Amino acid sequence: MIANGVPVIFRPVEGHATGQIGYVLGDSADGVAVVIDPPAGETELILALLTESGLRLVMVLRTHVHANDTGNCAALCERTGAVLVSGETARNGSDAVRRVVHGDVLTFGGQVIRVLATPGHTSNCVSYLWHDRLMCGDTFDLGSCSAEGGEANPAELYDSLTRRIFPLPDQVLVFPAHPMKARRVAMLAELRERLTPVLGRGRDAFITEMASRQGGGSAASGASRAY
Repeated sequence: MIANGVPVIFRPVEGHATGQIGYVLGDSADGVAVVIDPPAGETELILALLTESGLRLVMVLRTHVHANDTGNCAALCERTGAVLVSGETARNGSDAVRRVVHGDVLTFGGQVIRVLATPGHTSNCVSYLWHDRLMCGDTFDLGSCSAEGGEANPAELYDSLTRRIFPLPDQVLVFPAHPMKARRVAMLAELRERLTPVLGRGRDAFITEMASRQGGGSAASGASRAY
């Protein structure tokens, strides 16, 4: 992959046991890389990919961290010297944490990643925009906002989608932390069009709809994840 005339690496890594999708971003010219949302149990695979590409890991980025999160990035950070970066307070066993907020800019080699605060799925979710690619965690899992007892906040999610994500250019490619309707990538223009009927009725209506789905069980959650 060539971005702005520079050879870069973009490698999805899907967790065998969890189905979670992480992403390795590398700057070949400077020999450095970051990984976003590394799936639990895939440390050795990520290290092998880095070695194969001749890259040194400098940052591990998390889009979100659940209260019961079992994905521990400590081993990956300790073995590479990478700094853990998150919008959340650290809960995953590593003290090397840099907390980011909306508008922050992260750099590795000659690469720039923009941080967007996108709360909703959890209270401190962030998304990472790199060139034309947006790694957004589970922001598009609307089912989490209709799951009783969850960490999601429908009002925050509505604001994140309408104010932070959908104003981005149509051609932005969205890469989630879990497949959306069995797909691993979608264009933002497509997602915006698909969600217009849900979001177009306004913030209060969206909150009411999510509340009405509570107690609907896995069928409601599954239908929402299709977004």
